[in-house]
Amino acid sequence: MEYIACPISEATDFDVRYEVPNRFEVAKGDEWHIVVSRASGLAMLNPRPPQSEIAKFYEALDYDPFISLKHAASLQDKVYKFIRRFISLRYKARAVLKRMQFEANQTYNVLEIGCATGDFLLELRRQSPASLNLMGIEVSEKAARYARQENELNVSQGELLTVDVSEQQDLIVMWHTLEHIHRLNETLDKIYTLLKPNGTFMTAMPNLDSLDAAHYGKYWVGLDAPRHLYHFTPKSFAALLKKHGLAIVDMHGLVLDSYYNALLSEQLCAAVKGKAGGMLTLLKALFWGSLAAIHGVTPEVASSVCYYVRKIR
Repeated sequence: MEYIACPISEATDFDVRYEVPNRFEVAKGDEWHIVVSRASGLAMLNPRPPQSEIAKFYEALDYDPFISLKHAASLQDKVYKFIRRFISLRYKARAVLKRMQFEANQTYNVLEIGCATGDFLLELRRQSPASLNLMGIEVSEKAARYARQENELNVSQGELLTVDVSEQQDLIVMWHTLEHIHRLNETLDKIYTLLKPNGTFMTAMPNLDSLDAAHYGKYWVGLDAPRHLYHFTPKSFAALLKKHGLAIVDMHGLVLDSYYNALLSEQLCAAVKGKAGGMLTLLKALFWGSLAAIHGVTPEVASSVCYYVRKIR
């Protein structure tokens, strides 16, 4: 385990906000500390597993980013895969392209960090009016290999700081990835370097200022200890970006995340009580997911926020 300073203020004074379980190992009874920096207000996991030991916490078969690799999928997995393929990915690609306004007769460089099996890159290519030079980076060798062999994409195994990216990018994408990064400040410095002068960095993350985060507290799935290392709000994320010469130029909520986060939070609540999630769990998730989605019309309090970031210097 390692203790770290706040990546925004570099201060080491914290207050414990939550002691949370690992949602995949509730029966173990282990608890992880979510602390808040007194200087910056950033919430983060502290202490945390070092980067050399974090891989074992991603080995759970139910970890959704790698669901494309599963062969014997449960009913919930099948529903998730259907929604992800036919609704979520299409919505996300459309939202990004709307803001990028790629021109049909141009070619653009696009890099996705934490691309898993590359499904978003494929959807972006399918919808884009322009020609795209696509590249992905994925820490999981199994997922990266699938992206190369099955989806025929240029995907390198590793992390941004270890993979050679030779060209500057028009668009850099991180879907629910930045909160997993150990070397946060170094990664943002590298992103700044890789962005073209008018390039865009798009990242989506859970929002600690959301209605569902307040309702579920220590059992909110967005905390996802020990995989999520940082828990941003629009305010704390803006402060971190400023440190790196970057600023938020647009943001919006992700409606489907409201329901997804509510469902997994309700399932975690049931698991803590030693119960199986049933119809009541689904109904409660639908209720709180709907409330969160309504609140999420205002992106500052959305369950998950999609940020569009550009250089300011």
